[in-house]
Amino acid sequence: MNNDNCIIGAITFTIIFEADALNRDEKLGGNIPAIKKLTRFGNKTFGYLSRVAMRHYLFETLYKRFQDSWLPTPTYPSGSGNNKVVQFDLKNSNILTYAELDAFGYMFTEKKKVGEKKENITLTRKAAIGITKAVALEPWEGDMQFNANHDIASRCETDPNPVNKEEQKSYFKVSFTIDINRMGRDEWFFNAFEPEFDEKKKELILRFPAELKIVIPNVNVNPQNNSSDYFVNNNGYIHIDSKLKKVRFTVKDDIKKKRIREILAVLKDGLLYHVSGENYGIVPQFIIAAGLILPIPLFHSFVDLGSFEDSVLNNAYILSEGNKKIVYVYNPKNLAGQIDTSTLYTDWDEFLKRVDIQQ
Repeated sequence: MNNDNCIIGAITFTIIFEADALNRDEKLGGNIPAIKKLTRFGNKTFGYLSRVAMRHYLFETLYKRFQDSWLPTPTYPSGSGNNKVVQFDLKNSNILTYAELDAFGYMFTEKKKVGEKKENITLTRKAAIGITKAVALEPWEGDMQFNANHDIASRCETDPNPVNKEEQKSYFKVSFTIDINRMGRDEWFFNAFEPEFDEKKKELILRFPAELKIVIPNVNVNPQNNSSDYFVNNNGYIHIDSKLKKVRFTVKDDIKKKRIREILAVLKDGLLYHVSGENYGIVPQFIIAAGLILPIPLFHSFVDLGSFEDSVLNNAYILSEGNKKIVYVYNPKNLAGQIDTSTLYTDWDEFLKRVDIQQ
């Protein structure tokens, strides 16, 4: 993505939000739901929401808000016995057909027996969105909650079931960093495969030893190259390189920008965060975002409650245009203290234009 005199390689997005720590850990003593915790500064304990949880809240929000664009990728159990694992079904899915695979990555393994030998196929993709833990900015003070289901128990005249659980209400900080150069591109490498194109069914079929095949539906041959390039669902292209045993997927630029725009939209407006009947939502009360050369959560260590170390704005990875840095700040409650925005952006649409993803 070009921006006059520079190429934007990434967008980083750090937020502060207020909520309860509902992403639970293992139960203490078998019956007390605990919050996830870290210890810092010797003896201070901070609750946190895991990266896995934040990925779930982000994708769930994307799916609920943009259903046509963010359908869940099909999954299936692979392996046998105690070695079964649930994984994405890459035999029928790819980054062109499912934005989830494009943004969040995957690992796919398949084993097939060929005579006395086992053929292994492994496909991996690093996530284009890097996500940190959401760590509390205030220490946990040992708060507990005691509950009992008196209302339900009284209906059948029995004793209620008491429940203790750990609680923490705090401001939390989390960062998301989008690798723009990784979004919209994927490559599969194989030891051996035979590509076929079914003109009638409009399917590209990759056949492997042991009767394993990957089917890519809704494909049309590129009229400019009848042997190697294919269109898929108007979302992008597939290039088959038989010599290098490589399949390359490329999402069309307008689709790629749309996906990035939708990710940023839900991060800005808020994520679904509804656990155990408690619905707080993850709604930013502070945002700092920037267009960067490299995908690094640049601001994460420089933002805290009541303070922002503005020396980070001199970092050479931050892109500029004229006398302005391509940095967006939303700080209505001064949660990170007073920030001089005279050379930054406070208009969201203007920021999107500068990072070249405005609709």
